[in-house]
Formats: sequence, structure tokens, C-alpha cells
Amino acid sequence: MKKGGRIRNIAILVAVIAVMSILVLSLASCGGSDEDSSRPAGEDIKLPPGISEESLEETTGSGSLALQGEEEAAEEQEETPTTSATTGISADLEGARFTVVAATRPESNEDVTSSGQRVVEGDYLEVELAIENIGDELADLSDYSFRLWSPGIDANQYEDYYGRDGTYGKYISDNIVSATLLDYVTLQPVGYKLKKGEIVDGVFLFFDLNPQSTARNEGVTKDSTNLIVHDTSSGEEVEINLAAFPD
Repeated sequence: MKKGGRIRNIAILVAVIAVMSILVLSLASCGGSDEDSSRPAGEDIKLPPGISEESLEETTGSGSLALQGEEEAAEEQEETPTTSATTGISADLEGARFTVVAATRPESNEDVTSSGQRVVEGDYLEVELAIENIGDELADLSDYSFRLWSPGIDANQYEDYYGRDGTYGKYISDNIVSATLLDYVTLQPVGYKLKKGEIVDGVFLFFDLNPQSTARNEGVTKDSTNLIVHDTSSGEEVEINLAAFPD
């Protein structure tokens, strides 16, 4: 009898221990399910030093401040406009949009010479343009003066070589010369009118950067050279720096 009673007591004790173990495991499982289920795997938020999720909840009511900041930064990045030299650099003046498509530095005037004309080596700047009428009336291209500014330009040298012909450079001020807008096909001056919404391309300017020598004018660099479009009627003008167009 004593032996049977002892065995019964041991069995009861084992059963009690088993029940308690099941309860402990169940409570542990329930305690961790709410926190784990609230955040998908792989989305742990990295907080700055000294900042906890509890402090975020106290000040903002949410522990997702870091994620919100990342989303806002991504939206701002998408809205930031981008520029590309391959599509040109534009400036608007008096109802017309002038876009520099290309700016190269040839070593002769071959691009502007027709059959029978003399090809002369030297230092030149060729600026290709596209012009659009974005205004509410006709745009007369003859109303604009196309000029080049650079500290390396000595405008006093041009008349000695070109005389009164200002096609490739004419004195405006000490470091500014003007040139004639030309058509690539005919090599003739362009002075016609643009209808509203009309775009003209295939036009260019050809500046002689060193009118008294065939040597390169080292004082002229693209980053310190500006194309100036001047409205002769209003006196207004815009400038486009040529640094985006390397030699």
C-alpha cells in the first residue's frame, strides 16, 4: 500500500509539472506574437544613436519616422529636374527660346567656306543653335544680336583683319564680339521671321577667336566663355555659359 501510494504521488507531480510547462510555453508564445506580427520580416528600422522606438512613439505617435523620411527623400529626388548637354542648354528672351545644341572649336574656317573660297587655319568657335518662337506674336530673328564674351577675347583686333565685315567677329566692347547667324545649308545670314510655335534648327554662329594669328587663343576657355543673345529693340539680353560643351 505504501509503495502504491508513493507511485501515485509521483505520477500526480509529473502531471502537474507537465501542465505548468504547457502554460509557460503558451504564455511565451502569446507574448511575442503581437510585436512580431506588427512588422514584416526584413523591415527592421535603423534608428539614430540615442533614439528608441518608445521615444518616437511618445513624440510622433509612430515608430516609423525613419521610413517616412526615406519616402519623402525619394519623392523629392524624383521631382528634381535634370539637365543634359546632349539636349542643349536654353534661355528665353522676348518670346523666343534659344538653345545651344553644340559648341565646337575647329582649327580652320572650312565649315564656312564654299567652293573657291580660301581655307584658313586658326582658332575658331562654332555654336549650333535651335530657336523656337514661344511668344504670342511673330519673332523676327533680325532683331537679335548674337555675341560672345570671354576675358581672352581682344575685340580691338577684329577690324584690322575683317574690316567692316562682322560675320565672324565685330567689336562690341573690349571682351565682346558679335557674329552673324548663318544657315548650315546655304551659309547665308539668317534674318527671317518665325511664326508662333515655329522652331528653326540648322543655324549656327562662327567666331574667329584669334583674328590675327593661326595659333590657339589660350586665353579663351569654354568655362569662361558666354554666348550672349541681345534684343536690339528692348536692350534685354540673356547669357549661356559654354562650359557644358567640352572641346
